[in-house]
Amino acid sequence: MKVWFHSSSIGELNAIIPLIRKFDDKIISVFTKSAYDYAKKNFSYTPIYRYFLDNPFTLKKILSEKPDILIIAETEIWPNLILTSYKRNVKIFLVNGRISDRSFKFYKALLFFFKEIFEKFNRIYARSEDDEIKFKLLKAKDVVFFGDLKIDAVSHNVMNISREELGFNRDDFIITFGSIRGKEIEKIIKVVDYFKDFKFVIAPRHFENIEKIAYELNRRNIDWSLRVPFKPSRVVILNSFGELKSIYRISDICFIGGTLADYGGHNILESLYFNKPTIVGPYYKNIKSYVDYFKNRNTIFIVRDENEMIETIKIIRNNKNLRDNISLVCEEFFKNHIGATEKIYNDILKRII
Repeated sequence: MKVWFHSSSIGELNAIIPLIRKFDDKIISVFTKSAYDYAKKNFSYTPIYRYFLDNPFTLKKILSEKPDILIIAETEIWPNLILTSYKRNVKIFLVNGRISDRSFKFYKALLFFFKEIFEKFNRIYARSEDDEIKFKLLKAKDVVFFGDLKIDAVSHNVMNISREELGFNRDDFIITFGSIRGKEIEKIIKVVDYFKDFKFVIAPRHFENIEKIAYELNRRNIDWSLRVPFKPSRVVILNSFGELKSIYRISDICFIGGTLADYGGHNILESLYFNKPTIVGPYYKNIKSYVDYFKNRNTIFIVRDENEMIETIKIIRNNKNLRDNISLVCEEFFKNHIGATEKIYNDILKRII
């Protein structure tokens, strides 16, 4: 039984890695170049393909490997991928399926076409109850909600990175800016410049933004280094794959990017898994359910701009009771929500054996 896994980015691939590891005979395809490099590093003995823009030539090559099952992650609903695989008698599952409000309107407007696409899935495992409802409104025939795979994934592939390895001391106060997008760079550098006694890690979402980050730091005469090659500095720019989650673990405060400008936000679960005070900007539509959950429990902090972020950092640093509450809420959340991978794996087995 050969299983073909398809995802888009490193984040989506990370979410399904615990599920991927449960199958021996597998193929992996991804959309982005960074995800391709990451997959090659983590699955050196597995065939890896870049499949993007529903490319028929790549699809033909992958299908020549004769997969029996196709497991698609999150939002990779490509018509040619799904219809051609279905015609080849490949069983198709969507895991951690999600639909943004914008995509829902798009699919609904073209429901005469996409209804046939959604009907081809043997089962859709929605990421949330809200996503489950949206898929059902789009006439998907079999939709369930067993939990979010990203919650399970946060505990996997944690590296033993120390503060000293980054050139920081045990007593340093460290802030990590994770998954930073282009329009956010100037804003977060202003925060770095304000807290001159703190240490920082800046992890760009896309490596092509490293040059802009370096320019803004140089413009303010702020000492910095790349992660590779490394020299001790006040600011480390992360230019390596797969380390961000492990660096959250040794941080004092984390900011999650894609939220200070209108990108929709990135994964907040990785920092919260390590009980870290976590800050986001006002643009978090992609992670709204989790932001709302933790905001209502005083565990995550929403700021409108860099000035509010500076004031919020001061409050967090000086309030031990606040930090203790964050630890309690996070520990309880993960204790109660981990387990989706095993449920989905067992359910898929029932449908293919």
